[in-house]
Amino acid sequence: MTPSHRASGAERRYRYLLGDSRREAARLRAQARLWDPTATALFDRLGARRGWNILEIGPGQGSLHLELRRRVRGPVDAVERSHAFATRLRVQCARDGWGPGRIWESDLLDAPLPRGRYDLVFMRWVFLFLPDPEAHLRKLAGTLKPGGFLAIEDYHRETFALIPRPSEWEDLLAADRAFYASQGGDVSVGGRLPDLYRKVGLQVVEIVPTIKVGRPGSPVWRWLSAYFLGVMDRYADCPPFTKAKAARLRRRWLAAAREKTSLMIAPAVLDVVGRKPRR
Repeated sequence: MTPSHRASGAERRYRYLLGDSRREAARLRAQARLWDPTATALFDRLGARRGWNILEIGPGQGSLHLELRRRVRGPVDAVERSHAFATRLRVQCARDGWGPGRIWESDLLDAPLPRGRYDLVFMRWVFLFLPDPEAHLRKLAGTLKPGGFLAIEDYHRETFALIPRPSEWEDLLAADRAFYASQGGDVSVGGRLPDLYRKVGLQVVEIVPTIKVGRPGSPVWRWLSAYFLGVMDRYADCPPFTKAKAARLRRRWLAAAREKTSLMIAPAVLDVVGRKPRR
């Protein structure tokens, strides 16, 4: 993709590869329970507080959106392209008494976002799906006040491992990269963000990694198993992974779950924070 904010319609539009079904919504809620403490620790470090203007991109099931509203004691804006998720978010926000924020139901590059308004723009697990990340960052940087923060939590997938390591593992990781790349995304975009921040004029102020590890039956094991076993058949269409390799890996994964010594090392999540220079 051409690294320009004047992306074509084909470049700027993408399909959320995981959908917004009830099953996916339930998976996202379970994922949020595991990872929300990492995000709230980030909000603590940034000092998100009453009076801040905040924009969240891709709030999904809304747990962090409600937390941000609680911290600012007021509405928080959002870009949420899923109508189902945006509808749920409006219902949730109507219950807390802090008033309605603006919700743009569109692709990020198409959203008519205000310029120079926000103290904080936050998103988690959005940029791995996006084609042309520089164009998206440039737009978001334009929405920040001088001194405002852009905080992204996203993956650096290279740490992901199942131990003992199945022989099909490298092909699974290749299929994982190809699956997201089919829409122009990047499963390890977190590692690219610092350089991209600098390109769009942001000062990098923080890079904090979180890597979770779990044994069979742990929340980490259940989280990763729910996702990867759920997409295994779809990944089989991404060479060099195949249906036969997917079937073998599924059997080995399930066998590993019965061994108490097995270990899952999750993909690293990077908190990458940039700041718009004060004039």
